[in-house]
Amino acid sequence: MVVLFVSSIVTAVSTLITASNVVWKMTEDWRPAEYRKLSSLRGGHTIERFTKTLGPASYRVPLPSFVPVADEDDSGLTKHVFRPREEYRVEVITNPGGATLVYAVTSCSSSFTPTFEVNRNSPKHRFTVKLGTRLTDVRPSATTVHQWMTATGARQSAVSQRESTGDEDGKREYAWGSNDVCPLTSERSRRDADRLWSAWETWQSTRTPDENAVYTAERTDPRTRALMDRSKVNVYVETEPQGSIHRYYPALLGVNRSNAD
Repeated sequence: MVVLFVSSIVTAVSTLITASNVVWKMTEDWRPAEYRKLSSLRGGHTIERFTKTLGPASYRVPLPSFVPVADEDDSGLTKHVFRPREEYRVEVITNPGGATLVYAVTSCSSSFTPTFEVNRNSPKHRFTVKLGTRLTDVRPSATTVHQWMTATGARQSAVSQRESTGDEDGKREYAWGSNDVCPLTSERSRRDADRLWSAWETWQSTRTPDENAVYTAERTDPRTRALMDRSKVNVYVETEPQGSIHRYYPALLGVNRSNAD
């Protein structure tokens, strides 16, 4: 009887441990599945594919006009914001036919760091963008657009990098950068970023301005490069083939504060 009792206890404990491991995996090991979802989506996919992969959108807002582009009709465009989990947001802009013109992912957690592969079918020019990486470590030769944050929050996107490249479907545009739009961003980190970039703005205003304030990390000044080193990438954007990021995101990238929560 004693042997049977001990055996029953061992079996019960083993079962409890197994169940605990299953619960842990279900609650803690969710990121790889989310990363796979995000890497399976692309600019140009249908809105139905996004909805099937991410669930229904939290926001759906008609966007009647963008940056004026000759011979382009902006009527009937719609912004969709998905919030599958608190740790990230996805924004897509669709045309009247339901095709996504631009696809943007914003991480709202330092532990949510998906990787996106640029120029997938061209090994020679392929590179990756991993959220959570320092801005200067992604693509030093990419065009850098400096945008700083102000105390009033008038500008939310600190800095971004952009690059055009061909892939299996033709030429696309890509961008990645740093912003503070998510509710999970701490007030302290917002204040620190505001202080750093406001000081940079004051210093930059005394210098001879570049025509468009566009640089590359490889040839920018040491002070700006040091600030970029402290900026973590938390947003990634790609267009449909032959698309233009500037048309949809002339300033900050990705989801904004008004529809991030």
